[in-house]
Amino acid sequence: MATTCESTIFLTISSYFTGEPVLDTDRERIRQKLGPVLVEELGFKLSDLLLDREVQIEANGQKVISLADIVVRIDGRSLMVIRGGPGSIVTRESGTIAIARLLEPDYIVPWAVQANLSDAALLDVRRKRAIAYGWDAIPSRSKLLKMTSDWPPPRLPERRIPVERQILYSYDTHG
Repeated sequence: MATTCESTIFLTISSYFTGEPVLDTDRERIRQKLGPVLVEELGFKLSDLLLDREVQIEANGQKVISLADIVVRIDGRSLMVIRGGPGSIVTRESGTIAIARLLEPDYIVPWAVQANLSDAALLDVRRKRAIAYGWDAIPSRSKLLKMTSDWPPPRLPERRIPVERQILYSYDTHG
């Protein structure tokens, strides 16, 4: 399906999550590939998955909105942030960790996934490092609940907030 807007053609695809048309971008293709994996293979409910959660950053007089593509939220708790992007997952890990550390005001979202169309990294947000690679490293719903049984995770120390904002700003504005 194609939509025309001011002489520019934008291709759209149907969203797995909503059934509505969405712009066909690299980020969206990754999210659409993740949808059936998360729901049909890993046991998450569509209601567990929140799309496009925002973190607003202001740096150098510029306001930037960074997005967590998918947030896994179960029983009112954000347990995992998932972001997709083309290219190397390793080079995007720090930005994904930063958004997971900033997303909730009262705690660090403990787990994150950075994915592209062929690979993924499972990230331990508290320790700021990858612990496994591959799409099979993405935890199932039941495994994620076990991985987060030591609730609540810590708060981000106030002194780290500007640092994490700068990391996220750098990744989301400079790639």
